[in-house]
Amino acid sequence: MKKIVFLLSLFFLGCSSDDKYLINEGIVNIDYLFNSPNTEWFKNNYDSYDLDTKTLDYDFSNLDKFQIEIYMNTKCHDSEREVPRLIKILNRLNFSEDNLKIVLLNSKKQSSQGYENGKNITNTPTIIFLSESIEKNRIVEFPHENLEKDILNIINNKNYKHVYYSE
Repeated sequence: MKKIVFLLSLFFLGCSSDDKYLINEGIVNIDYLFNSPNTEWFKNNYDSYDLDTKTLDYDFSNLDKFQIEIYMNTKCHDSEREVPRLIKILNRLNFSEDNLKIVLLNSKKQSSQGYENGKNITNTPTIIFLSESIEKNRIVEFPHENLEKDILNIINNKNYKHVYYSE
């Protein structure tokens, strides 16, 4: 009897410990991206991306003045491509995860918690750059040149417009 109780306890502990990796909507962290069964593609795409080291040699010190919000869908091929690249770049630049917010959205680009409300999310991924809680710019779905160059232009207040921008 004690063996059965022990085995059942182990089973339930094992099941509950992975719950944080099973969510489909809401705020997650980089650990989720690397370890969730919903993002099995992440590590391979992260590892296989070759950084634009020439661009990364430029001055990215302004990046520390920003908070970044990523709105993504785990089944979106653009999110699968761009989010691992972005995280690899941010890791290389030692960007603090404290200034990073990753939000999973469903196929309707919504979350049950409404994190996307007021953000005008039309495509995923949408990467929003904020300074003092005010949106300064965004990358929508894919970059103009590459993520490194687009980020450099955004953080240095160059005349950057995302690919779907229209006035």
